[in-house]
Amino acid sequence: FCNDQLSGLASRKDDFDALGATVLGISVDGIFSHAAFAAARGIGFDLLSDFEPKGAVARLYGVYSDGLGFNRRALVVIDPDGLVRWVDVIDRDGEPDRDPGTDDVLAVVREIAVSRGA
Repeated sequence: FCNDQLSGLASRKDDFDALGATVLGISVDGIFSHAAFAAARGIGFDLLSDFEPKGAVARLYGVYSDGLGFNRRALVVIDPDGLVRWVDVIDRDGEPDRDPGTDDVLAVVREIAVSRGA
């Protein structure tokens, strides 16, 4: 995950909560690294460690890079039924660096909430 991106998501936690959304951060870093990061940046949601086996979750989403030894940054929105509804992989090979903002993610979550009658 990206430090600034997670801080942006954390700053809008109330908006995500109001829509019934749960925000999680996942990286191949260890739990102690996550705890220190969350405390330093004021991240008020769970950070999950994809450390052992390294990158297992990232591989499921096709964003782990064996050559680099870590996952590419990605945003994934999963609906309450467990269906992946939106994926944006950042820094894809051959594509310019883009960074969807928190408003982009909230728009997707709102769309899902509206479609579900929430």
